Amino acid sequence: MLYSFVRPIATVALKTFFRKIFFSNAGKIPAGKAVIIAANHPSAFLEPCILACLLDQPLHFLVRGNLFHKPLSNKVLRALHMLPVYRTKDSGYAFVKQNYETFDACYDTLRAKLPIMILAEGHTKMEKRLQPLKKGTARLAFGALEKYPELEDIYIVPTGVNYTYADQFRSEAMIDFGDTISTRAFWDQYLQNPNTGIAALTEELRLRLEDRIVCIRHSEDEDLVEQLLVLRRASLRSPFWPTVSKTRARLDMEKGVADTVNQMPADQKDALKVKAKAYFDALAKGQLRDDVVTAPSSGFVHLLALIFGFLPFLAGYLLNFIPLAVAKKVADSKVRQIEFYSSVMVAVGMGAYLLYFILGMSISLLAGAAWWTLLWLTIPFLGKWSLIFLQILNRRRNFQKQKQIPSPTLDALIKQREELLRFDK
Repeated sequence: MLYSFVRPIATVALKTFFRKIFFSNAGKIPAGKAVIIAANHPSAFLEPCILACLLDQPLHFLVRGNLFHKPLSNKVLRALHMLPVYRTKDSGYAFVKQNYETFDACYDTLRAKLPIMILAEGHTKMEKRLQPLKKGTARLAFGALEKYPELEDIYIVPTGVNYTYADQFRSEAMIDFGDTISTRAFWDQYLQNPNTGIAALTEELRLRLEDRIVCIRHSEDEDLVEQLLVLRRASLRSPFWPTVSKTRARLDMEKGVADTVNQMPADQKDALKVKAKAYFDALAKGQLRDDVVTAPSSGFVHLLALIFGFLPFLAGYLLNFIPLAVAKKVADSKVRQIEFYSSVMVAVGMGAYLLYFILGMSISLLAGAAWWTLLWLTIPFLGKWSLIFLQILNRRRNFQKQKQIPSPTLDALIKQREELLRFDK
């Protein structure tokens, strides 16, 4: 019941935090089958939240066991379909033996044909590359077949999770589901030698996951890849609405940039780094951004939206300011690990927003102010408009700033930019 109550609220929170969510190939998840959704883990808990909100079927999750130590949190987390996995470094040896109960619960869940999500890397790290996979996914799949041999199969769905900037408000997420991996295909190998079977299935999952995520092979190339992505993103501006898109084109672009740099000869890569640095240094010198250089025309329709949409924007901004400010304040002051920043901001913002909305509605109803009650009901819609309004305003500002750049300077920047964009030719 708690899961069903929280899910729509979390959906609104995620569609507020992210400007765009690309959610592709969800149809590859087998319906009515025993399924493990195995994903990489770049943030604390955003990826399970996104999947729980955007997938049609209820989802169960495996999460860190130390979050379950207190009776109240244990009850709440289990009501949200979360199951504990205890690690020695988090909970000590005393709790590790409780993992047997969790595994049995997972086997029963799979037998009931309810999907389970597992974060295959076993720990969170905000890097655009796949971390070494733990063996837990394969062990869970084989264990379910051992306990319930009558099961047709355990299908593992490799799920790539990518963010443009996972720690930034109004960034973008790209989730892509791959073709299923049949555990039965590795069953004979597992029966002959469990360790070999587990290793083979884990390696297959690694290969499938790498095809669904942006992987920058060498850390020294991260700045170059990000600079090239900034240029390409400006050429693929997404519409303001809707928030969720089912296309994989954006992920293909981002992955293609990283893969090209990974395969590039060292001398060519060094020359490209020099050109990229020169372009972005020129932008910094002029106190410009790339989206100013490439700003599209902001015409009459945008101007009308800014004029007639200003009052709704102002109302939405002011009425939604408090919960968003609380969320940012808590995240800024309490979070020490960057991987947890956005997750904490979303969770705190969701709770603060809910309390704020309930309090405002209660006061309006008790005061008998019908028009105030109507206003509170429109707060989510006004808040969404305020975000769109700011995007339109930013686009118009960029266009106006572009017109102020002297023509020789703008032409030189455009030429530098076009040369950089030919990096994969």
